[in-house]
Amino acid sequence: GNGILNSVLGPSASVLTEKVRSNIDRVGIYYPPVAAVTVAYPKSAFKDVELDNDFGNLQNLPGFGSLNPRTEGVRTLGTLWSSSLFPGRCPDDHNLLLNYIGGSRDPAIADLSEEEIVSEVDKGCRKVLLKPDAPPPKVLGVKLWPTAIPQYELGHGDIIDELERAEAEVDGLWVCGNYRTGVAFPDCVTYGYEHAKVVREYLSQAATTTSSTASKKSEGAFTEKEAIEEPELEVVAGGE
Repeated sequence: GNGILNSVLGPSASVLTEKVRSNIDRVGIYYPPVAAVTVAYPKSAFKDVELDNDFGNLQNLPGFGSLNPRTEGVRTLGTLWSSSLFPGRCPDDHNLLLNYIGGSRDPAIADLSEEEIVSEVDKGCRKVLLKPDAPPPKVLGVKLWPTAIPQYELGHGDIIDELERAEAEVDGLWVCGNYRTGVAFPDCVTYGYEHAKVVREYLSQAATTTSSTASKKSEGAFTEKEAIEEPELEVVAGGE
């Protein structure tokens, strides 16, 4: 009736860390580092331009965020316009930006100090969003994730096949994580909910089976006890 649910990061599971893929010179699943940097600038520091398709003025950040193709020469991967997504996160005359920098093509980000990471993010903001004379950013948070996003590289499917075989061979074993069904937050939540149903059904069936077995054993033990004690009672009665 017992079960094991392994939802740890890939680096903690042996099949995910020891699988050798010589064709890409990789051992296990690769998790490159990514830094999340939250900064704020005055709205007046943003470029005063009207965006295409009547989206509005860039100073108001009318959207979700921006992505930076590597061809643009911007080190920051992308920026979420947090103050547009979540009103009230900063004063009305400022814009709040959550920037992601690093990744599989820029693992050297992990070797930089927080000040150097912020400097790289600021350079990207000035190239994409800000006026040349924008003031320094107000830094609200810097977090480096050394093992951030699993890479679905060549041979990843073979690793997942091994996990599935392990689950099939060990009753009550589930291995879950963003290295299986997608790295996006909605994917992780959906997979978690759906797999929770599988685990709940398994535990429910196991509990029912255990209860039924215990009941049969209890009945058998009681009958056996009666069969043993009956002659003793008869002997005592005969003695009287």
